[in-house]
Amino acid sequence: MSEPARVLHARLHLLDRQVVRESDDRLLCKVDDLEVRPGDRPYVTAILSGPLALGPRLGGLPGWLMSETDRLFRGEERPGPYRIEMSAVTEIGSAVRVAGHRQDLALERWLTRNVVSRIPGAAGTQEQNAPDGSAQDAPDGSARDALDDGAREAPENALRVRERREDRPGTMRLAGLLGRTVRGPSGEVAGNTVDVRLVQDGPLLAEVQQAFRPAGLLIARRRAGRLFGYERGPGLWRPSLLGALVRRMHGEIRYAEWDQIESYDDEEITLKVAWDRLRTTADL
Repeated sequence: MSEPARVLHARLHLLDRQVVRESDDRLLCKVDDLEVRPGDRPYVTAILSGPLALGPRLGGLPGWLMSETDRLFRGEERPGPYRIEMSAVTEIGSAVRVAGHRQDLALERWLTRNVVSRIPGAAGTQEQNAPDGSAQDAPDGSARDALDDGAREAPENALRVRERREDRPGTMRLAGLLGRTVRGPSGEVAGNTVDVRLVQDGPLLAEVQQAFRPAGLLIARRRAGRLFGYERGPGLWRPSLLGALVRRMHGEIRYAEWDQIESYDDEEITLKVAWDRLRTTADL
């Protein structure tokens, strides 16, 4: 009998988690967003990290300032966030663990040598300062070439942390499904998306593991910040005091299967079915 597919919730279990290198527990980055290949059965292809991943997700003036500041220091014509292939992920728990050896990023190396190393008592790691033929002293054209498309000179076991100059054709960001207004089939406002349920039964990635597939959306009547898991699962609304607080903030919460979604874009999501036909979150 085959094992049941693993189920996660993107905002609860993945976004904002630390990414740790498996070989030495070194902190590499954070999960600021996820890259998704859309379609009838969309699936997650990569972790996105850095200001150009987090800024658009935050939105508003803070997100804009974060993105524009990063673009100013990067200096490329069309910079993008950094990405780690999901096939490199070996464990998802309190942190996301990845295999392989991370390549130095040009901007990180430049900041370490020219800013961090000049602070009294602070020095770059041996790995960051070692001359290895990758990006050198500043994020100039040669450094950008070393980052482009997975650093072509990298060894086979290199962890591909690379720059996206823009969103790759045929991909979207998972954060684009969060915080969106949800409308019913008649155009009435049903609520707002607060999380995305992921099931690991998608296509095989790099012949290593199956991809996580967005299986549905958690929708709250009111948009009042993030959820912390008290509104889903067998222990629904437990402990009762926190459950009461969540219900007061978010109102009723329902779950829409992916095939109950008619359409989605950067502004709104439209359902095929009415609110009262959506499942409760008790069995998630």
